[in-house]
Amino acid sequence: MISLRSLRRRVSAAFGLAASALAAAAVPPAPTLSDAERAQLQFFEKEVRPILANRCYECHGDKKHKGELRLDHISHILKGGESGPALVRGKPDDSLLVTAIRYDTEDLQMPPDEKLPEAEIAVLEKWIQLGAPWPAADAAAGKTAEPKDEFGFTASDRAYWVFQPLAKPVPPAPKSPAAAAWVANDIDRFIAAKHAEHGLVPAPAADKAELARRIYFDLHGLPPTRAQLEAFVNDPAPDAYARLVDTLLASPRYGERWAQHWLDIVRFAESDGYRADGFRPGAWPYRDYVIASFNADKPYDRFVREQLAGDELAPHDPAVVVATSYLRNPIYEWNQRDVRGQAELIVTDLTDNAGEVFLGLSMGCARCHDHKFDPILQQDYYRFRAFFEPVLWPSDLKLATAEERARHAAQTGEWEKATAEIRAEMEAMVGAEQKRAVQKAHDRFTADIQAMLLKPAAERTAQEHILATIADKQLLYEVERFDPIKALKKPEEKARYRVLETELKKFDSLKPKDLLEGFVATDAGPLAPPTKFKTRKGEHEVTPGFLSLLDPQPAAVAALPNSTGRRSALAAWITRPENPLATRTIVNRIWQYHFGRGLAGTPNDLGHLGERPTHPELLDFLAQRFVAGGWKFKALHREILLSATYRQTARLAVPERAALVDPDNKFLWRFTPRRLDAEQARDAILAASGELDLAAGGPSAEANTAPRRSIYTIKKRNNQNEFLRSLDAPPGFTGIAERQRTSTPLQALMFMNGDWIIARARKLGASAGSVENLWQATLGRSPSAQEKQMADAFLAQRIAAAQAPTDAPLGPVALSAAAAFRENTPQERLVSKNAPREGDDFTVEAVFTLDSIDAGAAVRTIASRWNGEKSALEAHGWSLGVTGAKSGFKPRHLLLQLVGEDDNMNTAYEAVPSGIFLELGKTYHVAVRVSCSDHQATFSVRPLVAGDGAAAVRTATVKHAVVGKLGTGQASPVIGGLYRRSASQFDGQITAARIVHGLLPDDALHADPAQWTPETRGLAWSAAEAKNPYFTRAGGTANAESPDPKIRALTDLAHVLLNANEFIYLH
Repeated sequence: MISLRSLRRRVSAAFGLAASALAAAAVPPAPTLSDAERAQLQFFEKEVRPILANRCYECHGDKKHKGELRLDHISHILKGGESGPALVRGKPDDSLLVTAIRYDTEDLQMPPDEKLPEAEIAVLEKWIQLGAPWPAADAAAGKTAEPKDEFGFTASDRAYWVFQPLAKPVPPAPKSPAAAAWVANDIDRFIAAKHAEHGLVPAPAADKAELARRIYFDLHGLPPTRAQLEAFVNDPAPDAYARLVDTLLASPRYGERWAQHWLDIVRFAESDGYRADGFRPGAWPYRDYVIASFNADKPYDRFVREQLAGDELAPHDPAVVVATSYLRNPIYEWNQRDVRGQAELIVTDLTDNAGEVFLGLSMGCARCHDHKFDPILQQDYYRFRAFFEPVLWPSDLKLATAEERARHAAQTGEWEKATAEIRAEMEAMVGAEQKRAVQKAHDRFTADIQAMLLKPAAERTAQEHILATIADKQLLYEVERFDPIKALKKPEEKARYRVLETELKKFDSLKPKDLLEGFVATDAGPLAPPTKFKTRKGEHEVTPGFLSLLDPQPAAVAALPNSTGRRSALAAWITRPENPLATRTIVNRIWQYHFGRGLAGTPNDLGHLGERPTHPELLDFLAQRFVAGGWKFKALHREILLSATYRQTARLAVPERAALVDPDNKFLWRFTPRRLDAEQARDAILAASGELDLAAGGPSAEANTAPRRSIYTIKKRNNQNEFLRSLDAPPGFTGIAERQRTSTPLQALMFMNGDWIIARARKLGASAGSVENLWQATLGRSPSAQEKQMADAFLAQRIAAAQAPTDAPLGPVALSAAAAFRENTPQERLVSKNAPREGDDFTVEAVFTLDSIDAGAAVRTIASRWNGEKSALEAHGWSLGVTGAKSGFKPRHLLLQLVGEDDNMNTAYEAVPSGIFLELGKTYHVAVRVSCSDHQATFSVRPLVAGDGAAAVRTATVKHAVVGKLGTGQASPVIGGLYRRSASQFDGQITAARIVHGLLPDDALHADPAQWTPETRGLAWSAAEAKNPYFTRAGGTANAESPDPKIRALTDLAHVLLNANEFIYLH
């Protein structure tokens, strides 16, 4: 049998395909030195200089030089003071500055009063390791400065290109007959002028197949289907391409693709970030809002106003208010006690991101001092910040109309009336304990925050209301996580409470469906907290305002009944037609996403640290057209896409002249080849395998298990999908205007050996049926004659060499048995939907026979409610199974795994070994009683093999540190595996299993499921049942290797094609 590895090597060599394309590809070119220098200077300005200014300048600046040391310029730092040079470039461990801030010696500790936070020390160490980059243009001591006007700006500041009003350039006439014949619209006239200026010749037009693949991926993020491609290629009409452009722009797939670009720059994610990284179940409506806005061709000025101030513009329209979820995108540590620090970080994040997204400026560099390069005063930063100072993150808003809220309230009232007595009794039993839990959380805060929480909302100041609302989220969390059964101590009380729960469920038909959570923002009220900042001259308070260079006067703000009106004023200023920043920024972004590079190459920083535009007249021309056309994206797309510039081929060797004057293709003498980004690659693979689910909108799905488009999959900051992360999908901590395109061995390994892509190759191999279909599905073309000959020869050789699988699947008789569980068969797992929660004290009971253990360290899972992750709130859960051959707990060990909350309210993973080892082929009755109340798990194991008689029961009680929240994850209960398909599958027979809320007594445990009483049955399944209302089979046949040699050969060939340069690159 030919190994898959050698197969890929041989087929790749024969077809000219790079099986390790992602690790070795040379396109696109590596970043230039100027890009690296620019990144280092941005790091210095945003991270390093603020530390030096805040921590060092007071004693080691231009006014005071303690120890003869100045730290306000690199020349002074290198010179050093009385003790010698303060740093050695590239060597933090040899630098006195690092020795001082680390407090390595008692004689040299700076700052002397208190050690710097570890994060700030790490920043300075990194800076020195990088070589201590310092802006060359920064004014050194004694350098003559350019005169400044009354506002603090020089003539050069005012003359900088991005702050100038939009020009009204006239498209230049072509300078040669060849150029005149080439241009298709006004865009090309500007491009042709630069070609002539630099002696460049445009590339020939792309053929129709190349162009179709390009524009489909560009506008839809998907490859064209075979029918779509053939229809366009065979359409002889002169307007065929123009009609294709219009068709693609009118498709809902357009919004799904272009929304991803916007979500990148506004750092959208569905988790909080930081360590806890709590899931944000209400974040997805904002994603759908962005998609819908692009599909509707919503004017950009309206799009901006809704996101910045939708609650002020249309407070009663949920379709508009949802846009303010943009203001909820900052990272946030929900369990952080430092409420003031959290509030400060949130407003800082909003300020910095808004400056980059809407104005194309790195506002953050002016937070601690006047911007060292751009004409942005420190005062301007805080004037801009003042617009966001009153932003509130409420927890009680719903995305519903007034009529929907009224109807919901009426239905809720009926339910409350019908259930009043039941709920009153339940409250009497556990209400006091719940209040104590909330009070305990309340008491953890500092005294000032406690006082704010106790104040009626109407009596709080705006700042108090903001802080109290942040702190209140932790109190609400205590209510949500409260487990009444755990709070009750007596068995009879627990039993009575469960009866009441059952009675309450009988009224579920009266209870309305929950309204959609409003993960949105408002203001704290009509009055805003003060915005203050400190300089060496003391503390200053500012009111909202814009960049002083453009508008030095305070902003005109009209307060609203329930809001300050500040964000409406900001949105109105940003979207003024004459705003040179906002208009240039968004047009530059659109150009960037079409060509891979903006006309100005640093779309989030159009200031001095960024690149000047290569075609400034074209940028202004398009910005003017964009505004005059009603701020519509689709018209701008159409103009760009119909240009000859866009339609150039990418399949052109670099001419000698271009290599000399423009090796980076900044002047667009061809279309630049590009690799598919993470979402395009994943969606293209699913499209090739025929699995892609085009269902639109709604809650996000798990990327590994659901074949939905990538934009509809869960995006977690600290726990990204591994495939998307490997191809540089941003995690969402900061806004990303331009994604990195790295080439790493990890990418090659993911494509070559990843379970997900191998499963897709198997699906494609099973459905293709022929070499022709494989080529069409992956590369969008027929194989060449040589490729076809080689492929046919390979398939024939592969089939002839086929051998029977060494691990044959269970036979038809065994597989038909209801109790059978085996990986890669139709009877792989049982998955439950909408199952009741078992809480933090529960019992798992099962009767099973294990046929094998995993050859590695994976666990054979008997039952679980867990997705296999260990570090996030939605990963909370548990699993019970038997360890593999290479497990650190030794093989065949009965093991409980828990993911829940520890004493510090952090997510914690813990493996709880029973100390009991099982034998293969032997039937066991196992029960595990898991208690978070008592921090222990009690295992009970009894063999049931014939001849053993009344075998002794082995028991073990093991302590654990998880205190609760086991049942709050996203996973549903599963028998025979985990919720997310993994290597932890059971192999053998499971006759019966149940998961019961509460700790069952010994006399309630039975190996015979017929003895499980209705009161203690819980969530149960038995192989003897003809039908079970709770569990459904989840097979693994789609991921199994086919027994058919031809399909196995086609699968391996499909896998190679999915690794090909031609598949993953344009073009």
